[in-house]
Formats: sequence, structure tokens, C-alpha cells
Amino acid sequence: MKPLNNPFRIQRGALALLLALLLPAPFAAAHGRYFNDATSIPTQHPNWMRWLPNATKVSALSIPGTHDTMADETEWYVTVFERAWILTQGLNLRPQLDAGVRAVDIRARHIGDRFTIHHGAYHLMTNFDYVLGTTVQFLKDNPTETVLMRVKKEHTEEGNTRSFAATFEWYRDQAAYSPYIWRGTHVPTLGEARGKIVILDDFEGGDHGINWNSIRLQDAWEETNTTTKWNLVRNHLVTTNTGDTNALYLNFLSAAGAGGTPAGIADDVNEQALHYLMGSNVQRTGVLMMDFPGAGLIDAIIAHNFRLATSASAIGGDFSTVFNNISYGLHGDGDDKARDRLIEARTFVEGKLPGMYWHVIVSGTPGGDNWGYSTTHYGLYRQSDWVDGYSHVAFNTLSSDSAVSESFLASYVDSQLGGLSGSAENRAAQLATKVRARFPFQYWTVLVKRTPGGFNNWAYSQWGAHYMRWQGDYAYAVWGYGAQPGVYLYEHADYQGDLIQLTGPTYELNSRGFNDRASSLRVIGNYRANLWENDNWGGTGLYVTQSINNLGTQWNDRVSSLEVWAY
Repeated sequence: MKPLNNPFRIQRGALALLLALLLPAPFAAAHGRYFNDATSIPTQHPNWMRWLPNATKVSALSIPGTHDTMADETEWYVTVFERAWILTQGLNLRPQLDAGVRAVDIRARHIGDRFTIHHGAYHLMTNFDYVLGTTVQFLKDNPTETVLMRVKKEHTEEGNTRSFAATFEWYRDQAAYSPYIWRGTHVPTLGEARGKIVILDDFEGGDHGINWNSIRLQDAWEETNTTTKWNLVRNHLVTTNTGDTNALYLNFLSAAGAGGTPAGIADDVNEQALHYLMGSNVQRTGVLMMDFPGAGLIDAIIAHNFRLATSASAIGGDFSTVFNNISYGLHGDGDDKARDRLIEARTFVEGKLPGMYWHVIVSGTPGGDNWGYSTTHYGLYRQSDWVDGYSHVAFNTLSSDSAVSESFLASYVDSQLGGLSGSAENRAAQLATKVRARFPFQYWTVLVKRTPGGFNNWAYSQWGAHYMRWQGDYAYAVWGYGAQPGVYLYEHADYQGDLIQLTGPTYELNSRGFNDRASSLRVIGNYRANLWENDNWGGTGLYVTQSINNLGTQWNDRVSSLEVWAY
């Protein structure tokens, strides 16, 4: 049997007990989605780089990577005890790439003028042709992507007639691979690197890509104290965030040694990394090289690129997957669990996609009879799975502006509650239909929750005009936002009371129920208006270019027709 290539030796009689202490607890593989040693993973981001501008440098990105990428299997005779220190991944290469991994760590043994893939002395049952062929096929299927590939000499050399570098060049120059390997040595832009492998050159014999020694690196691989290791990872994240965006930063979360297996270290460090990245601590992570990364951790890293997207709508599918997986990492304490989860969810979405308005709902009671909602959003929306008894909803809007005042909204909603019936879900749909029909010129969300209430059971965070009340066993929350451009007339000063929206000429207001009723006027967007005291634009007129919160004695309750136009 080949010796274990580690800087320590352990007698097998003691190893079983040690493994029980060092391996992650069984529940950890699912909880939080920060750790995954299975052969599949509940996330898919095969082309997440598609929504990033070509001019973006690879060094400006936040990139999920794997340490000892191919160490998901080894030779048949290797014992389960030794495997605990050899294996670093649950997924094979293609599933890693499909999940969103874009940096791989390839350890090649030079033998017989070929490369086999190793972790130390242990053959990982694959070779460099498989690595290149799999990566090239992925890039053919997803030409918007790029893959960073560290190539490192591993273990002993045997039976060669040429150098390691010459064998690498032999692979690189093959017709099947050559068009897909980037030949530069600087940090490329995405436009330069799309559809290609970018080599991170960690071997001697010439320049074959980005020189490994030029990379800003944290790789304390022997540090098995997880508190110390995490502090090193976190410090490098801070350095990366404020560092030179033209330099490539790599940060290894992995470690192993007498104090812990790769899985045992990853179970702790990955969890700390996920919770740190769910906050608004850094805007750029650099390249994070991980053992056994879970779906939530991969997704949290990818989410740091959302702010760089060409448009928010372009990330829709990736956002949905990310928010669902992130929800597995949310938690709450004490008697306010729903509110705690809401705060964490809102912090995540606001930090990763600033510059828009985020609405978040959390419910702790499943079933359509217990809660329901109807929402209008601007393209980014997801309701999560039920996680530890809670479901989480997030959606975006580009404006928080409501044309309808909160007092008028309250009076209208109160007048409609008596006609609602059925489950909470049915009541939400009924009330949403009524509100949207009455005020069609802006967006609305309606949320209905059946008892019990309290922040331990439900919570929401909204923008715009808002009203909430309990009636019987049901709470009704309604909020409006995203008022459409136009000219709005109000029956009271300060934009209060009943209102109508106008986007074109109106010869008379009587048919709209607003003749001689206007006391204030709002202009939203690029609109102008002429107010007239008589029908058919007759009598005295007033040219309006901006909102007027009080029409004053001269024009209060005197407007009978309008000319309205966009410019």
C-alpha cells in the first residue's frame, strides 16, 4: 500500500476514534448549505458570467474555487481512514463547474511524459486529458464563462524524457485544447478570457499563464485550529476587498493535518465564511478555494458579483437560486425568529444589489389557509423553500414612490375587508384585485396572515405607502410603490385624499368624478400640464411644470379640464 503523503502519521487503532471527533456531524451536510460531500448539489450556475460586462477584469470578480479539485475519488485499495485525509470534494469536475465553480486546483504527477492527477502520493483515478477535455466541453457548452486553472507539480516524477513544462506545452498545443487555453500572462478581462482556460502557472520552465508568485495569496494549509484559520481567511477577505483590483487574490479556506481532516476543517470554516459573506462585510471576495463547498457558500460568493451586472434583470435566474440557498443559512433567536431572519435576508439582498428597493416577507406558518400574498415586482423575486419552519420572500422595485397617500389607502382598505372570504391566500388575492383595480397606476403588494401573530411567526419589510390592520383572525398588510409617470390631481392639499392620474389631454373632468375637486397636483416623470377653469380648455389657464402641494385660493376646486403632455 502506498504511504499516506502527510506530515504526520496516525496508528489505525486510534484513527477510528479520532475520525469520530474530526469529521463533521451528519446534519451539517444539509444545514446552512455551506458544506457538501455528496455527489450532487442543489445549485446550478453554468453561465453566471454571462451578465458581467466584457471590460470587467477577472481580478475584480468574486469567484468560487475548489482546493484539490479532483480529489473526489481515489484508488480502490485506499482505506476509509486514509480517504478522510485524501478526499476534499464530493463533486466531480463537471458538476462543480455547473454549480458555479470557476477556479480549479489541478495537481499533476509527471510520469511517462504524461500527467496523472494526484493528491500527494495518491492517484485520484484521473488524468490531465480528462481535466482538459471536461473543462473544454463545459466552455463549449457555456462560451460566456472562463475557468481559472492552477497547474502544480505533485508527487515524484518517473520515466520522463522531457520537462514538466514541456509536457504541459504538449497538452496545451493539441488541437482539441489549444483554442480554449488563453496564452497571456497578465490578468485578463472577461472579454479576453470568455470561453477559455486561464492557467495559473505554479511550475517552473517558462511563462504559461499568470505566474503563481504574482498572486496575492493566503494558503495556511497546515493551520487546523479553525478559529485561527478563519481569522486568516477573514483578514485576507478584508485585504482583497480594499486591495488592487488589477491584482488577483486567492484565499484558501482549506486545511488539514493532525488537528483535523479536510472535511472537519471545512465544516467549521465554511460555515463561518457563509455567515460572513451573507452580511455586507466585503464587496469583492477574490478567488476562494474551498473543500466541500455547499450550495449556499458557492451562491454567496457568486452574489458578490451582482452589483457588477449589466442589468438587474439579467441575473434573474441566478438570483432566484442564490436567494433560496442563502435562506438555509438564515437563523433567528429567542422569541423574534421571523424578524431576525428578515433582518438577515434584507441585509443580504441590500448588500449584494444596492441601488434598488427590497421588500422581504418571512412566515413561520405554512399553508394557504395561514398566509398568502400577491406582489408585483421588477424582475427579481423568490420565495424560498421551508427552512426550519420558515419561508422567506424577497423581491425588488426600482421606486418606492406612491401616488396614493397612506391615509387614503387605509380608508379604502378598511372599506373592502368585509367582502373578503376564504383562506388567507384567497383573501390576499381578492384584496389585491380590488386594490389594483382602484389604483391601477402603481404597483401593489398584499399580504394576509392568519393568527398567530408576533415577530416569532411572521415579519415583513416594505417600501412605499403602507397600511396594516388586524380584523378577526387575519392581519391585512397592503403597500404601494412605483407610481407611474403622469400628472396626478388630489382632492386635498398635500397630495391627500382621492386622486386621479392623467397622461394625456382631458376636455372635461366631470366624467372622471373630479370636476372642481383638485386642491393639489403632483407631476411624476417628464410631464407638463395646462390647468383650465372651464371644460374644453376654456377660461383662465395655469401652466404647470412641477408638483404643487396647495393650489391656493385662486385654483382650489376650480380645475375643470387639462392639457397634459410628456416631453
